[in-house]
Amino acid sequence: MMRFLLPIFVAGYFLQCTPPPTGPSKAAQVNLDLNNPAVQRLYNLRDERRTDSLLHYLQHEEATLRYLAALSFASSGDSSAIDALANRLRDTVEDVRIAAAFALGQIGLPRCEKPLVDAFARDDTASVRQRFNAVVLEAVGKCGSTTSLRHIATVTTYMPTDTLLLEGQCRAIYRFGLRDSVLPVATQLMVNYLQNDKIPAPARLMAAHYLARTKNISFDSAQVELISVSYVRAHAHPDIRVAIVKALEKSPTWSAFNRLANAIETENDWRVKCEIIQALGKFDYDTTRTLVAPFLSDTNPHISRTAAEFFVQYGQAQDGDYYWRITQDEPDLPLMTQILLYHASLKHLSGKPQSKEYVNDRLQQFFRQATSPYERAACLRALSEYGWNYVFIHDRGFNDPHPAVKTAAAAALVSILKKPNFYTFFGENSGGVRRALYRYLREIVAAGDPGMIAEGADGFRVPAMNFLNYRDSARLDDLREALVKLRMPRDYEAYLKLDSALAFFEERPASALPKIAYNHPIGWEALKQVSPKTEVTLETEEGKITLELFPLWAPGSVANFLQLASDGFFDGKNFHRVVSNHVIQGGCPRGDGYGGLDYTIRTEIGLVWYDSEGYLGMASAGRDTEGTQFFITHTARPHLDGRYTIFGKVKSGMDVVNRIMPGGVIKDVTVQY
Repeated sequence: MMRFLLPIFVAGYFLQCTPPPTGPSKAAQVNLDLNNPAVQRLYNLRDERRTDSLLHYLQHEEATLRYLAALSFASSGDSSAIDALANRLRDTVEDVRIAAAFALGQIGLPRCEKPLVDAFARDDTASVRQRFNAVVLEAVGKCGSTTSLRHIATVTTYMPTDTLLLEGQCRAIYRFGLRDSVLPVATQLMVNYLQNDKIPAPARLMAAHYLARTKNISFDSAQVELISVSYVRAHAHPDIRVAIVKALEKSPTWSAFNRLANAIETENDWRVKCEIIQALGKFDYDTTRTLVAPFLSDTNPHISRTAAEFFVQYGQAQDGDYYWRITQDEPDLPLMTQILLYHASLKHLSGKPQSKEYVNDRLQQFFRQATSPYERAACLRALSEYGWNYVFIHDRGFNDPHPAVKTAAAAALVSILKKPNFYTFFGENSGGVRRALYRYLREIVAAGDPGMIAEGADGFRVPAMNFLNYRDSARLDDLREALVKLRMPRDYEAYLKLDSALAFFEERPASALPKIAYNHPIGWEALKQVSPKTEVTLETEEGKITLELFPLWAPGSVANFLQLASDGFFDGKNFHRVVSNHVIQGGCPRGDGYGGLDYTIRTEIGLVWYDSEGYLGMASAGRDTEGTQFFITHTARPHLDGRYTIFGKVKSGMDVVNRIMPGGVIKDVTVQY
């Protein structure tokens, strides 16, 4: 009957009465003792994706085992568990109900919606079930219909003291937004919450991220004004200000611009300032360039680099000479900033062959002189803006000793192939260049380098190149042999890209994603000494980063990290990827993001969120592809929730995290039990 009544309900949809829960008669507290063999068995079953056994444990008399069984499906996303999880929404133990609701949200299919809606505790007048209701709300946001969105967005009875319910409501609307499910009433509610400083900060954070990350929304002038006001009211919450800035960039109005223009001068948090610089790119360039340029010489390298990237992305032809000349006036700028400014010049210069030749030669000189492979890689990316550099990129990049440079060279050649003016630029030479670039792609495949293949294989499929004309059976055999030689699961990303290239040449659909077999059990031995007092210290060139670990949420990831640390695996590894105001990422044995060992570990999703800075997460190319690479967040990153394992958090040394730039070295890792 509920199916037919849903459309006519009003806001009371999430406020009505519901019968009391039922379930196994034995009520108990959840006790996650990692030394308990029964607890270890449940974690192992999750790790092995043993659905049948986990379904059986959903009926177990012990609450701890029911809880772990239910939470297991949040990691696997196995839809065969929906009905059994729905039954556990009425469990006698709240933690079990919460785990079941969270797992249903992670599965995310439409048929998860009704049991979640039915389970919402609408008679909770004493607010004793807010934890459960908050998780249910977010779960509905991951799977619910527009009808549910309307009901959630029109609830107005939550008070500022209803912290968990307000956060759950905002998380629900945010999740709807990420699925492109949007209603004006929901957007208005998020604006109202954001500008109301009586609303708890966790709810305002999610409201801000909804406004920032939902694609198909726009704001009227009154909403823009309220969002601008909320920036000032969030003076104690830089995570909220970051998202507000991203929201304001969606509205190219004077009100939004004035807020950003004022904020860039007064903002003290580097993360927010980087976001402002990026946001200004959406406004009139002639106005914003003078606001951004002074930050090229900022002492914070993140701000300096972001300002230079602004000119690469948004620069214009009339300023092509201006960008490189800045480096002459300010020779002490960080080398990466200088490279990016020359990149901007090479990209935007037109009609000035002498200047372009100088800029090009200077970038090649930077490449030859750079001692950091990450600076050489940046040079190759810059040089790809001028197509005639394809020979230099090939000769220098393919023969560089560092994988990060080789991989950048492959990506740079593909970017040349993808240029919309390829044939106009090369003119009568375009045929010869096209053939040469095709040979370089074949060379990449023949070399078998997984990073180069992952970045280069897409070049075969550039529509304008029509490389189908070059195929023959012998050549395809070469590609097939190269595919077989890739080492799975280590080379998963390269395998996918090369298989897609083969599918293109064979004129067939791309293969289904290869399923990675279970290959690396949880290392329980490494967890024996772990306690809440356990700390891991990363000794870097910038100082020490001390981490706490979350073995209850992610025992496999924690055990893997500890084992790698004890083996000295991380010593000398680089932070190969640094995205300002996002993450620093390390643990790649190649140093280009395409490396790993000959195993993978499982994705482990727990009841923990990327809701502030400093979370320790596992890098991933898709579910169950994690290995050695990890990242640390600069700021709240809720769009990573439910997708990337969280297995720890920075306890001290966030200032060190914020100083690390590409190529930063992990000197040593120690564990204090």
